[in-house]
Amino acid sequence: MKITPWLAAAVALVPVLQACGGGSDSDGDGAVRLVNASSAYGALDLYSSDTLLSSAVAPEGAGSYVTLGAGTYTLKLKRNGSSTTVNSTDRSVAASTSHTLLAYSTADTLRSVFLTDNETAPTSGAAKLRVFNASTEAGALDVYVTASSATLADSSPTVSALGTERFSSYNEISAGSYRVRVTGSGDKTDLRLDVDGISLADQRIGTLVLTTTPGGVLVNSLFIDQKSTVTGVANPSARIRLVAGAGSNGTVAATINGTSLSSGLRSPTVGAYALVPAGSLSGSVTLEGTALTLPTATLAAGSDSTLLVTSAGGAGTATLIADDNKPAITSTNAKLRLVHGVGALGSSITLTADYSAVATDTPVNSASTPAAITAGTDMRLEATTPTATSSLFLDSAVTLVAGKVYTLFMLGDANAPAGVLRRDR
Repeated sequence: MKITPWLAAAVALVPVLQACGGGSDSDGDGAVRLVNASSAYGALDLYSSDTLLSSAVAPEGAGSYVTLGAGTYTLKLKRNGSSTTVNSTDRSVAASTSHTLLAYSTADTLRSVFLTDNETAPTSGAAKLRVFNASTEAGALDVYVTASSATLADSSPTVSALGTERFSSYNEISAGSYRVRVTGSGDKTDLRLDVDGISLADQRIGTLVLTTTPGGVLVNSLFIDQKSTVTGVANPSARIRLVAGAGSNGTVAATINGTSLSSGLRSPTVGAYALVPAGSLSGSVTLEGTALTLPTATLAAGSDSTLLVTSAGGAGTATLIADDNKPAITSTNAKLRLVHGVGALGSSITLTADYSAVATDTPVNSASTPAAITAGTDMRLEATTPTATSSLFLDSAVTLVAGKVYTLFMLGDANAPAGVLRRDR
């Protein structure tokens, strides 16, 4: 998949006074602007203590540079129009220097990092590029900047094992058009972002910011030109998997947004995630060769989803379930949820872990909210329903690893449901 959203914005650096409406490196004062890399918090206002500096800076946008005398300032971020501070840090503004306060969201909080916009220009015919991994959810990442036709198998990473909330050093790269791919650290098969037609113009100085997505595994991106434009590039892909939960071992097939998920998955089975183009859900899904109606839905950029197929009374149903594969915020916890895919069961299902509720009264063809629980070994997982006197699922020797994400799928026939515990992340 190829997209070219950065081409127009990347032809050349625009002088700071023209692009941003302020900020001078020659008058003795410093300057600060806000770049908003957080879609979760909407438009942001930037304050110095109680003085408003920039208002309503939209996600993937930049405010104008504001002149400040050299010194230390308490820079506060608030949702546009709100009186509540969501991020506050003390920052030192240097004389005759421009700065960027970069706001981003990760681990369910709004965070910020202060950039000094004084990197020297590269040699003629080259550009400079560095990467900031702003997503604790994504983990350590490798970044490949290659020709469009280059294969990952034959390519070496431009940036290797970039940890969370860390910057790479600047790389000087020959000016030209490139394909940028991001993978999990050390795993070329774990593709997190793939965008093409990225123009690294002569003398360009850029920072590629990798940000958290709804699913938590893939990443979105934002390109910041030093003292110039900011361009957001959403991931062109989403991830989706097929789960066959029909009764009588029914066989399910599906093709979504041009990508085959399976030509025949026999129930009860949980399929693997596949990358598909983000956007409106389209394609086909069948149960034993009979076409089912796809839900009307949109696969958001960077999202993870489950396409669940169940059956009841001889009819099949396809349901799209949003998956949250972000690790638990507390490092000693795992995340666990329940998916009720026993279509013919006329009652809800409850899940407990070591006798504590994880999911209560989860309806058919739906998922519970993921619960963060203390990881451990020899844990007791039990799924029950009010209409049965015995457990639908019981396992007293379960291991849940800290930092991992799990789903217990209850699938298949109402008289003999099958429990499938899957590690999603």
